[in-house]
Amino acid sequence: MNSVVVSSLVLVMSAGAAFGAVDEEPVALVPSSGHVVQAAHIYYNMATGERVVTNLHDATSPANDLSGDSIWASLVRNQCADEGFTTEYFFGVDNNSLCSTMSSDITCLDFGDIALDTVVDMVHISWVSAHHDVDLDSDGVGDGVVGLGGEWIYWDADNGRESNVSTRLPLVSLQFIDLPGNLNGEGMLTSYTADIDLAGSLSSSMTFEIGDSDGDLQGAAFGHSAVEDPNNPGTFAPIATLDRDFDGNPDSDIDGDGLFDWAWSVRFAQPGTRDLDGDGEIDGDIADSMHTIGINFGAGEGAAIDNGDGTWTWDLNTSDFDAANGQEDAFALFRSPNTDGEILHAGFFWFGGLACIDENGYTPSASFEHQLFGPGGSVCCCADFNHDGSLNFFDISAFLGAFSAGDLGADFNFDGTLNFLDISAFLAQFAAGCP
Repeated sequence: MNSVVVSSLVLVMSAGAAFGAVDEEPVALVPSSGHVVQAAHIYYNMATGERVVTNLHDATSPANDLSGDSIWASLVRNQCADEGFTTEYFFGVDNNSLCSTMSSDITCLDFGDIALDTVVDMVHISWVSAHHDVDLDSDGVGDGVVGLGGEWIYWDADNGRESNVSTRLPLVSLQFIDLPGNLNGEGMLTSYTADIDLAGSLSSSMTFEIGDSDGDLQGAAFGHSAVEDPNNPGTFAPIATLDRDFDGNPDSDIDGDGLFDWAWSVRFAQPGTRDLDGDGEIDGDIADSMHTIGINFGAGEGAAIDNGDGTWTWDLNTSDFDAANGQEDAFALFRSPNTDGEILHAGFFWFGGLACIDENGYTPSASFEHQLFGPGGSVCCCADFNHDGSLNFFDISAFLGAFSAGDLGADFNFDGTLNFLDISAFLAQFAAGCP
C-alpha cells in the first residue's frame, strides 16, 4: 500500500496492516447530532501543492486535464429532505473517550461496487470537527489543529465482511495531519469537504486502479496487477481473476452480485496521542483530544421511499453514471491495531434502518459521503444500466426495476413518459452493445 502525508492539508509510504475478524450480528448505533456549520470546500493537488478554498460543494476537477469525471458518488446528505426534514446528522467516528464504541483509533469502513479496471485520479472526502481552531488568514478554513489527523485508505476486493478477509488488499493510504477544526465556538461543530487530486508526474502520481482484470493499470500508478495465486504458489495474476478465498466467486465479486467490490476506510488521530509527522515527538496537546471528529452521511442520487410498513428504503437512481452502486445500509468498524499489527473487526453497524417519520428528526441510512473521480473522456454506454463495465442480465434487471418504479432514468426515448417504447429503445441499445 502506498500513502501520502499532508499538513494542514499533508502524503507517506506505508505497508498494509493485517485484519483479524470475528463473526457478529449488525449492531445499532445512534447517529451523532449537534449544531454543524458547513465551512468550506478545499481542493488540494498533491503533485503541485496547490490549495484552493471555495464555497462548499463548488465543482472542481483534476488539474491534469481539467476534464475529470465523477465515477462513483455518495453526496446526498439529508436523506429525508423530500419529506420536509431540514435536520442533518453526522457520525462521530472518534471522541477519544476510551470508554465508548467510538474510542480513539477506531476505523470506519464503508463499501460499494464499481466497474472492473476503474482508474481513480481524485477523491472527495469530508470530516466534521468539534476541535477548537482559528482562522487567522480569514480564508474560511481553520488554520489546523496540531495533532489532529485523518487517514483514508482505499481497498481492493472488499465488501466490508466480518469474516473471510483473505481477499482484502489496500491500494493507497492518504494521511492528513493538522486537519482544520471548529471555527464556531463551544457546543458547535464545523464541517469540511475536500477534493484530493492524485494525478501528477510519474514520480508523484498517486492515481490507482480498482479491480484490475487484465494486468494493465490503464496509466494508473498503483493497482493489484500481480497478486499471488494460492492455487498455484509462485504464480501471479490480476486481483480480479483470482479466487483467493476459495468460495467459488472471483475476488472481484465476493458477494456474488456481478459487480467489483471495493471499500474505503477512515481513521482519525486525536491531538496529543501520536507522532504524526515522524519527528520523534507526540503532536498536539492531549487537552485538545476530548472532542468529537466524524464524517458526513451520504447517498447516491435517488429518493427515500416509504415502504408503507414503517420502514423506508433508498431508491438509488442507477441511470446516473456515477451512481453509488453497492452502497448498503451498514458499515464495518475495526478496533485499533493489536501488538501483532492486526486491526480487529468489531462488527457490522447501522442506525436501525432509514426512517423519515420521527417528529424529532429522521434516522439516516448508514452510508457516508464519498466520491471518486476518473480521467476525462469516458464514454457512457446507456445500455450498461448498472455501470459495471459489461452488458448482461444484471443490466436488464436494473432497467426493469427502474421502469417498474417509475424512475425516469428508464425513459430511454426521452419523451418524458415511461411506456413500451422505452423498453424497446433499451433492448435495441442492449442488442447493439457498447463502444
